[in-house]
Amino acid sequence: MKTSSKEITIETIQRMVCEYFDVSYDKLLQKTRKREIVQARQITMYLAKAFTKNSLKTIGEHFGGRDHTTVIHSCQTVKDLMDTDSLFRENVMELQQKVQLAAM
Repeated sequence: MKTSSKEITIETIQRMVCEYFDVSYDKLLQKTRKREIVQARQITMYLAKAFTKNSLKTIGEHFGGRDHTTVIHSCQTVKDLMDTDSLFRENVMELQQKVQLAAM
């Protein structure tokens, strides 16, 4: 039974993740490869895929014009890290709960 009434946007998820990890919105969209920014970006893509009805191409476009294969890779990386890193998994789970609450 689905009770969510509000449509969650990619921008909403991006802002939530930026706030959670204390990363600037601009940095999330840049091509930087700093670990903390890359992980925040990957988690955002993962959540965008899970909570929005947007295509992989559309999600990629919201991250500085990245390719759909980058979104696929990000989602797989997040899943793999959740299996091996408990702190990372806790962060992702906490963000998932925040997004779910925002959708109500």
